[in-house]
Parts: sequence; C-alpha cells; structure tokens
Amino acid sequence: MDRPPTEVPAAPAPAASTVAAPGFRFLLGSSTVAALGGSISSVAVSWLVYHATGSTLDVAAVGLTGIVPGIVFGLFAGVLADRYNRRRLMMSADIVRAFAMAGLAAALYLAGFSLLLVLGVMTVVYTFTALFTPASQAMLPRIVDAAHLEDANGILSASSQTASTIGAGVGGLLIVTAGPVLGLGINAATYALSAILLFQIAVGLGRPRDAPTGRPRSVPREMGEGMRYMREHRPLLEITLGFLPANFLATMVLSFLVVYSAVILGPSALYFGYLEAALSGSIAVGALLVGRIRARRFAGLLMGAAVLADAGGIGLLALGRDLPVALLGVAVLGLNIGLINTVYYSTVQAIVPNDLLARVLSIDSTGTFVAIPAGIVVGGVLADTHGIVVTYAIAGLGTLANGVALLALKGVRTLRYTG
Repeated sequence: MDRPPTEVPAAPAPAASTVAAPGFRFLLGSSTVAALGGSISSVAVSWLVYHATGSTLDVAAVGLTGIVPGIVFGLFAGVLADRYNRRRLMMSADIVRAFAMAGLAAALYLAGFSLLLVLGVMTVVYTFTALFTPASQAMLPRIVDAAHLEDANGILSASSQTASTIGAGVGGLLIVTAGPVLGLGINAATYALSAILLFQIAVGLGRPRDAPTGRPRSVPREMGEGMRYMREHRPLLEITLGFLPANFLATMVLSFLVVYSAVILGPSALYFGYLEAALSGSIAVGALLVGRIRARRFAGLLMGAAVLADAGGIGLLALGRDLPVALLGVAVLGLNIGLINTVYYSTVQAIVPNDLLARVLSIDSTGTFVAIPAGIVVGGVLADTHGIVVTYAIAGLGTLANGVALLALKGVRTLRYTG
C-alpha cells in the first residue's frame, strides 16, 4: 500500500491483445455509446435552453451542471468505487442516467420547456457521471494487464473522442430535422445500451483488487487514506498540484475558441467547425500515440514537455491570423492533451494499489473540475476587456511558465513505469 510510484511491480503475462482482453470490448462499447449520446444531448440541451430563454447566463448555468457535481461529489464517488463492485456502480449510474434523460425528454415534449427541470435533471445526470468515471478508470486494470494499459487507454480515449465529435454533428442535424427533444431520447437509449454492454462483463472484474474485507470504514477515513497516499508519494502529488495551472490556462483557451474563430478568422461557422474537428482528431491521435512510444517509461518528463509544447500551440493561435496557422495551433494543443491524459491514467493505473485507485484518480479529477470554472470566468473577463488575442497571449505565457516549473520538480521528472 505504500509502494513508491517509481517502483516497478512484477508485470503479469501479456495478453494476446488489448481488444481480446476479457470484457474490454464491452467496456469500450459502453464508453463509446455513452460518449455519443452525451454529445448529442449536450448540443440539444444547449440549443434548447438558449432558444427558449435567449440568455447566455442560462446556457452557462447548464454548463455548470457538468462541473459542480464533479467538485462536490468527486471525492465521495472515489470512495464508493473503491468500496463496492465497480461494474455494478457503473450499471446503476447508466440506468439512472437513462431514466433521467427519458423523463426529461417526455416532460419537455408533453409539458413544454422548464429551465428548472432541465437544470435539475442535468445535475442528476452529471452527478452519476461523476460516479461512473472513476469506477470505469479503476476497473480497467482488472480487465487489461499492466503491459497493455497504454494501448487500452488510448483506444478508449480515441473512441470516446471520435464518438463525441460525431455526436455533436448528429445533435445539430437532429435539431434541424426533428427538434432537440429527440436527441435527449436517443441519449437515454445510449445510456441503456451502455448498461447492457457492462452487464456482459464478468462480475469479478468489477471488484477492487486486494480490497479490505469486513465492515466498511467511515467515508471521511477512506477519503483520508487516498489523500494520505498522495501526500506520501511525491510524484503523484506534484503532478496533481502542478497541473492545476495548466488546466486553468487550457480552459481559458478552449472555452473561447468560438470567439477566436469569429474575431480572428471570420464569421463563418465553418471556421469554428474546422477548429473543433482539428482539436478532436488530434486528441485521438495523441491518445493512440502513447502506446506506440511506450510513453510510461518517461511519463513525467513527457507530461511536462507536453505542457511546454501546449504553450507553443497557444502562441500560434495568438500570433496567427489565418486558418492554417490556427489549425496547427489547435492540433498541437489537442495532440498534447491526448498524450498527457492517456499517459497519466496508464501510469497511475499501473502504480497505485487497485483498492485505492479510484480515490487517487478522483482527487486529481476534482482538482481539474475546480480549475475549469475559474478558467472560464477569468478568460471571459479578459476576452471582454482586452480582447481574445491578449487573453491567448497571457494563457500562452502562463502555460510556458507552468511547463518550466513542472520540469523543475523532481517528482514530476521521476514519475514513470517501466514494467
């Protein structure tokens, strides 16, 4: 339980392939269809709220329903995912999300629009998403051996990213052809399908490995165990704290791509679509690249260097004035986001004891959620008062400083897994 992050545990016998691992295809299918449906409903809900109220603040309130549950519920979700069968928790989350979205679709169709209802239902949906995510991430090492975690995380990330991109396009098409409510119904169906796919995974693979037996301890004590583990393992703590500025600064950039597109490139929505497609595609490429280069052997160094490269991508956006340069800048950002996320999860999943894994991951994700609203607020104020170019220039310089600081930390430089 006190194994240092740089120690290499004995590697299990390699599986025939990542996709052939028992249960992986069902987990992949579950993640993909859930991402597809979630993207469809995200577009539909945002469009519905804006066109029903005409208020950007109401749209922002919908966005907060996807952030606040992660902050409030994230640590507790990690405790549950380390205490109970993760497969069953994920299925339960899918069932609740399916009924919530189906109920929202029915209510909107039969009774008309209600902002409070939309906000309430989306809060429920994202609360159970906050439970689903750490359970899924912590269950993966029970399905795929340590030697294939990089490939598995890359495939999962690339598939979900691709599904989200397709879902955004489908959501827009549905709004034009059939109205936004149908998109919510489709999302309910995808959550139900996700639960069915998870049901095919063996029950035993959902149990935390080496979990303590006996009566469950108190929730605060179990949360404390996860925090104590991170305090005692410097590389993990430095990564979690060191990346808070990077998450904050990246939010300042990515949340306002639509503003950048309109102000710098032109009013056509096609420009924004090109930027979003470049971002999604490059994230998928970065995620898949991790397994090809076996990036866990130098995980911390790669993550720090990727933040430095992000500063270059933001710089291209700030200095560029035409579409090719902007596409290159966004592609650099997406590639490094895919690299950072995938190598981080693959390394932590291989290092941290499985019965503590969900709590450790939830601590990190809670920090990420905290940085997002701050980045949105600061970025919005800067863009409004000083313009989008100045905002991006500040974000680029801050990201450069953050990358240098990360590489100066010994714990970051030594984080690796060579099994």
